[in-house]
Amino acid sequence: MHSVLVAEDSFALANLLEFVLKSSGFGVEVHRCGTSAYEAATARPFDLILLDQQMPGRTGIEVLESLRATGPNLLTPTFLCTAKCHELDLQYLQAALNLSGVFHKPFSPKDLVRTFQSTLQSATC
Repeated sequence: MHSVLVAEDSFALANLLEFVLKSSGFGVEVHRCGTSAYEAATARPFDLILLDQQMPGRTGIEVLESLRATGPNLLTPTFLCTAKCHELDLQYLQAALNLSGVFHKPFSPKDLVRTFQSTLQSATC
């Protein structure tokens, strides 16, 4: 079973993502603030990470910057979800921080699952 770290402060969206991902066969660990998500990601490796950009504690980008510096998730495929995609320099994030992709809120949970499955399949080829 592939493990996914989900960092999302919206209670409703976090619960929906957890349900959809678990229903699709993923193991899911949910954190509702950037600080606890970072602590979890430095404690053990995950197969995929989904970070909300705007969270209490640390933003998704701050978590990603720290993860790319050192630790067990240095190369883990990581995705960002945000409602403020026009305010982000996505080219920089993808090039400098190896960001795998961005989900623009609102997004389809089915698209997220398909993207995650595709990413994992590409990694094993």
